[in-house]
Amino acid sequence: MTIKELEKLWGQAINEILGKNIDGNKLNILANQTFDSIRRIQIYEIYEIRAREAVKEKKSFKYTSNPFVLAQRSDLSNQDKVWYIYLATYFGKSNKSKWELFNRATFHRDGSIIKFNQIQADLDKYFKYLVSFDFFLNCNYSNHRKFTAKTLTGGNGVFKSMEYFVKNVGLYTPQYEIDFHDMYLLSQKIPSFGRLAGFDFTSSLTKCGLNVKEPTSIYANHSTGPLEALELLLKLTNNDVSKASQKKLGIDLMDWFLKNSKIYMTAQVLEDAICNWQKDTVKYIRYTG
Repeated sequence: MTIKELEKLWGQAINEILGKNIDGNKLNILANQTFDSIRRIQIYEIYEIRAREAVKEKKSFKYTSNPFVLAQRSDLSNQDKVWYIYLATYFGKSNKSKWELFNRATFHRDGSIIKFNQIQADLDKYFKYLVSFDFFLNCNYSNHRKFTAKTLTGGNGVFKSMEYFVKNVGLYTPQYEIDFHDMYLLSQKIPSFGRLAGFDFTSSLTKCGLNVKEPTSIYANHSTGPLEALELLLKLTNNDVSKASQKKLGIDLMDWFLKNSKIYMTAQVLEDAICNWQKDTVKYIRYTG
């Protein structure tokens, strides 16, 4: 889908739902952000190809250390895949240290992978391994977890979250396809997972083919960025800007795009796009995370 096509879609959606049009430049920037959001989801198709080729060529797991490539390798169990997605969500990709925290939790120092059944069999041994070196040295969490204390132990430490996930992994590896919202609610039970982490975790399960359906909501009710974007759209079209109107607009936009487009992972595309758009509606800024 081209930027021009997305611009036309957004223009129609805003006009039909809100009864007004927005400035052409703002509309173009919104279309550009939507285009970028779609591409960020399409990259999972490339990850799947890399995973398939790595298995065929018997490449090492370290060779495909990107968590979303690992999560699509057929020579790993579903428990392995879901565990690596959990780790990727928990630590995130830092602008400074990239996936280093994920790598430290996933691979031994010799580059061999730590599989989930090994962790499950002896969780204390895994924890002792992680404390055997300075786990957080020269590393940061992703921007979304920037206020989280960098600690392995304690009430808000990594180990508390890991222990819960290991003991309850069955909740997150469904045998049959389940609704996105059901998995999203389960994700809220994971210690240190908030709304955003839960949404990202559940979305990754969907995009990696791990038996979770596409979302049917943009989950904007308690998220600052999307709510601010919805409020801005209401302001620009001279509509009521109350919280109730913001939430209704989120639902209406989702319904409209589901009926009038064939965008995969529509909910995540819309949330991601409007959130980035509201950061600067005058100048297009490409976001890579």
